[in-house]
Amino acid sequence: MVHRENQAGYTIFYPILPKILISLLLLLLVLPEQACKKEATYDSSAVTLNQLKGTWRGQMTTFKNNTRIEKNGDVTLFSNTAGDLLDGIFELGQINFLEGFMFQEGYLYFNLILSDSTNPQCSNWDLGGYLFLEEDNMMGIRIAGNECGPLGKQFVTYEGSLILVNPNMDPSAYFSFANAGRSWTYETQLYNGTSCEVQQTIGAEPSPYLFTVTETNNCGWPLAQRQFNWQVEPFRMSVMAGTSTTDILYSFYLDAVLNKTYRFISGDDTTYLTLTDTDVPVNVTAGSYTCGKYSIESRMHSSGNITTKGTIYLSKQYGFIKMDYSAPSDSSNIQSQALSTILFP
Repeated sequence: MVHRENQAGYTIFYPILPKILISLLLLLLVLPEQACKKEATYDSSAVTLNQLKGTWRGQMTTFKNNTRIEKNGDVTLFSNTAGDLLDGIFELGQINFLEGFMFQEGYLYFNLILSDSTNPQCSNWDLGGYLFLEEDNMMGIRIAGNECGPLGKQFVTYEGSLILVNPNMDPSAYFSFANAGRSWTYETQLYNGTSCEVQQTIGAEPSPYLFTVTETNNCGWPLAQRQFNWQVEPFRMSVMAGTSTTDILYSFYLDAVLNKTYRFISGDDTTYLTLTDTDVPVNVTAGSYTCGKYSIESRMHSSGNITTKGTIYLSKQYGFIKMDYSAPSDSSNIQSQALSTILFP
């Protein structure tokens, strides 16, 4: 489980409702549905996970301060890294990660994950629920628990019906750029004035969402070729430490809070990553792209206390577009990289 921290050191964690409480809560939520099953003509118990995949859109209703509130939202569901359940992206005014933990008789049970848990009003966040098919291409969803509010929580219940709007995910709405055979070539400028090219090519996907990357260059560095891994899930994109499958250097999150700094620790090295802007137009030789803009600071104590700072422009659909760096340790370090060629077979 990856922990995200803000610069103050608070952990951005994945809260999970205590199993006894969530079981009781979901039982109470399910009972009204079970009571209606005799009149229903749709057999939800025969539903498979594949039938739930895709983007669903509709209206959800809740009551707050004796007021009925209706909100329009989207739920996008996809296979988890293990391939045995579904995770998702839940959008209802804000983006949350939907983490499935059980699938039984057509019902997918889940927790909603909050990335901004350092917010005092969200200190007791604990939302969970379930979803199911009411009929072909129509999904029911029920949610209950604590969301952000006074004293760190506000108990709420949500319910609604969603229509399937796309059985496939919109590639511009999530991290979707990784696939075997895809490659990126970057015009690269070094601090010593050298211009060269760096190419990154995805070779394979040995396990779901894990990709092996081969990087080659003509920059005169000691290594003309190196390999490393990316983990590109719909909800987060992680740069791994070399060819490790578990050690993460840093991650880009779909629900990252604007201007909040997240800290990642890998061995003796620490990386700070901050989303500073969204939907930024970036023009490079390869074309025009819309990107998230991130500031990054890496403190590599394992390599002799080297600190590197920079700016990264990342497209969810097309990958790394442009990078600018400062505070080099020597003149052969990268000053800037801009995408010159992209190949998506």
